Amino acid sequence: MLGDSKTATLSGGEFNRLRLALMASTIEEGKTQGVLILDEIDANVSGDESIAIAKMITKLSSVYQIFAISHQPHLSAAADQHIVISKNEEISNIEVLDSKGRVQEIARIIAGENPTAQALEFAKKLRGIE
Repeated sequence: MLGDSKTATLSGGEFNRLRLALMASTIEEGKTQGVLILDEIDANVSGDESIAIAKMITKLSSVYQIFAISHQPHLSAAADQHIVISKNEEISNIEVLDSKGRVQEIARIIAGENPTAQALEFAKKLRGIE
């Protein structure tokens, strides 16, 4: 039971986010725990929930090596490293982004293929760049 709800009624995404919250609340600082691979853990959530998930994952990164696939700006901005994987027909491309590339990619996540000036400014704000 979780409050008045049975955990069996949680969606897969809700259950995974609950597990993250439990992990984040019980970590032992300085004690390496292993590797987490998260596939769109922040999909289909509100902006506030996306921010909370990014904060939990940031906390977990102190003891876990985390690989996270995300299409949300908050988690992408919080990461130590940002890698874009794209596919052109049968060839996959992998690009490790520098600071400028990260801002561009986060703005693209926010506003689409042709980011607006506002999206670029918001991406810079998320990355802590003035």
